[in-house]
Amino acid sequence: MKKATIEDVALKAGVSTFTVSRALRDKEHVAPATKQRVIEAAKALNYTISRSATALASGCTRRIALLVCESIAAWFNGEIQEGIYDVLSQNKYDLLIYRASNETERRHFFDNLPADRNADALIVSFSLTDDEQHAVSSMGMPIVTINALNQDYCHGSVRIDDMQAEGDAIRYLSALGHAKFCFVDRPSHPWGQDNRIDGYRNTVFSLGLTDCGTFELTSDPDRPAKHATAQILALPQRPTAICGWSDDCAFAIVHELRRVGIRVPDDMSVIGFDAIPSYRLAGLTSVMQPAHDIGRIAAQKILDLLEGRQLETPHTIVPTQLIPGDTTGPAPQRDAN
Repeated sequence: MKKATIEDVALKAGVSTFTVSRALRDKEHVAPATKQRVIEAAKALNYTISRSATALASGCTRRIALLVCESIAAWFNGEIQEGIYDVLSQNKYDLLIYRASNETERRHFFDNLPADRNADALIVSFSLTDDEQHAVSSMGMPIVTINALNQDYCHGSVRIDDMQAEGDAIRYLSALGHAKFCFVDRPSHPWGQDNRIDGYRNTVFSLGLTDCGTFELTSDPDRPAKHATAQILALPQRPTAICGWSDDCAFAIVHELRRVGIRVPDDMSVIGFDAIPSYRLAGLTSVMQPAHDIGRIAAQKILDLLEGRQLETPHTIVPTQLIPGDTTGPAPQRDAN
C-alpha cells in the first residue's frame, strides 16, 4: 500500500499543503475547524508529519540531548531520565541519550560534537574538563548541568549539596555515639570529582572525630567489597561507622561484613547515599537525593531557556534527607565516647 503524502492529506481536507503543515505542527493562524479537518484527514490516511522535515524547515529539532556518565541503566541516570522525560513529553520534545561510560566514549562525543548537533539543547549530568566546557559552549545552545561542580559555562544547573548531605550523615552517626569512621569510595575513574568525600573529611575533622581512612571498591562483579572490607578489619583501630559513597558501595560492605561474621549494626554501622528504594526495603540507612525531581527541574530550565524565558533561579540546590534504617545503631559500648 502506497504511503500517504502531505499532498494526499491536503487533497482530502480541501486545503493547501502549507495549511496541512501548519495544522499538524499546531501552529497559530489556522482556524479550529480547518485544523480538525486536517487532523481527521491525516488519521484517515494514516499520515504522520516528518519530524526531520520539520526540523530542516524551522531550524528546531525539538530534541534535547542528555549526556550521562557511567551506565545508562544506573539508578541515578534512570531516575533523572524519567524526570526529564516527564517534562519533555508533555511539551512535545524528544530525549536523546548519550553515554560517556569510558574515556573512548567521552572523547568520541566531544570530538564529533560540531558535526552531530541534532538537538536544540544539552543537559550534562557530570563535571566537564575545561576543554569540554569550551566545546559545548561554542555550540551556542542552552546548557543545563546536573550535580556538576563547575557552573561557569552553563546557563542553569541543578544539584544537591554533597558536602552538607555527607556532613548530615556524619552528624547523625556521631549523635549515636560513633567516634571512629571510615569512607568507602566507588572504583576510581577519570571523572570521579565530587564534594562528597570532602564533606566526610571536613565534618569528621570539625567534630573532632577519628578518620580511620578511605577505601575503594573494586570492579569485581561478585564481591566488590572483599578487598576494602579486609583492609578495614585489619586496621589496628577499627572504625565503628562506615560511610559509603553510594548505596551500592554501602550495601556491598554490609554484605561482606555479615559474610565474615561482623554484626551490622551491633558491631559496625553502615550508611549509604541515594536511598535507592530496593536498598531502603532491605533496611539500609541512607541519604536520599531526589533524582527524579532533579531531572524534572533540569528539563524545565531547558524549556524556559528555549522559549526565551529568563530563569528566576538559574542555579538550584535540591535538599537531601537522611533516611534511618536497620544498618545503623548506637556505637558499641566499648567504643562509645
